[in-house]
Amino acid sequence: MSGINKAETKILIAEDSPTQSLKLQILLEEQKYQVTAAANGKEALEACQANPPHMIITDIEMPEMSGYEFCEAVKNDPELMHIPVILLTSLSDPVDVIRGVNARGDCYVTKPYNGYFLLSKMEHHLNTPIIGPDPDTIDPLDFSFKGKDYSVKSTPSQMLGLLLSIYEDAVLRNYELTQTEEALEEITQKLEKKVSAQEQAERALKELNDSLEQKVVERTVALEMEILEHKATTGKLRSNVKMLRKAMEGTITAMANTLDIRDPYTADHQRRVVQLAVAIAESMELSRGKMDGLRMAGVIHDIGKIAIPLAILNKPGKITDTEFTLIKTHSEVGYDILKKVEFPWPIAEIVIQHHERLDGSGYPRGLAGDQILMEAKILAVADVVEAMFSHRPYRAALGMDKALAEIISKKGTAFDAAVVDACVKLIKHKGFKFPEQ
Repeated sequence: MSGINKAETKILIAEDSPTQSLKLQILLEEQKYQVTAAANGKEALEACQANPPHMIITDIEMPEMSGYEFCEAVKNDPELMHIPVILLTSLSDPVDVIRGVNARGDCYVTKPYNGYFLLSKMEHHLNTPIIGPDPDTIDPLDFSFKGKDYSVKSTPSQMLGLLLSIYEDAVLRNYELTQTEEALEEITQKLEKKVSAQEQAERALKELNDSLEQKVVERTVALEMEILEHKATTGKLRSNVKMLRKAMEGTITAMANTLDIRDPYTADHQRRVVQLAVAIAESMELSRGKMDGLRMAGVIHDIGKIAIPLAILNKPGKITDTEFTLIKTHSEVGYDILKKVEFPWPIAEIVIQHHERLDGSGYPRGLAGDQILMEAKILAVADVVEAMFSHRPYRAALGMDKALAEIISKKGTAFDAAVVDACVKLIKHKGFKFPEQ
């Protein structure tokens, strides 16, 4: 851990379960941290005020004061607000995640936790000082979810950081379940081979002694029952993997919705670009894996605009060269946000490449030809067509004819010829239309 002396680093645990508290204390003390434990949020808050720790790890469901209330109290205290808080819980409902965001927690780790994962998140937050505006100066984000109104006072970057920690936790669990599934599949194959060998032995033994036949049959049946049980377990694991995949897609959607709240123009643009890009990919018969990656990248391809002032994004009329230069940084900002997240697809690379051009005239890297991912080439064409077709704060909609003329005129130079042909065919001959059209 760079720059941190563990022996001098104080960690406060808030956990009402003595067993869970002791387990966590042992893990941290083995790493040479100074550890203090409290049985509930109220006791933990008093301990913080008396002797502020360097980090807090708190359970959610506790008597007298919950983990959410404790976290909120810490973040509302000017003397304590810069202490990183890790929310450790078995809760996974989206409403619980919203409560975690509203309490301004810095990281969300679900039980049963992986020790290495928890220690890595601790080291990251201990090495990353919390620097940001006073919460009282932040305008709240107001929204509704499942019929209930929420008002969240967190910076977009803080909300994004917490959502990413939730996604990373889900990816880790997905990996562990996949490893277990593979191990069970190997056992199943071995058992099937064993059954095959047993059946051969049965035939040989029957020739030698008919009296052994019943015992062989009984053993074969027992092995087949084991196979069925393992197959049933494997089926359940596959179902869990599907659920985790949905959770991952939900997390990406939540990231996009963060931008949606801030800038509806950009959010609508992202959704429409995804619709056209996926249709192009389907017509080009891209593999299922590449199409999934394209879809996920498209949903958040402009996430980097979260760093661009709204006054520039929504400026009516022509923007200046300086303002355009700032806007062009959004693909690099999006890459920086996503590059450390372990997606199953090259999401960060697709995002940073979606403004690259075939002839090397794009940005930010000036890539050309095969240096550009096919998913990024498709996203680039869909991005231009939607942007020209739709209304923007700085100009009226140009229409589909001008959009198609633009990509056709640059076919084979700026844009991939096969992608342009597929897009034109979709719109002119197959009747593709944006749903809002």
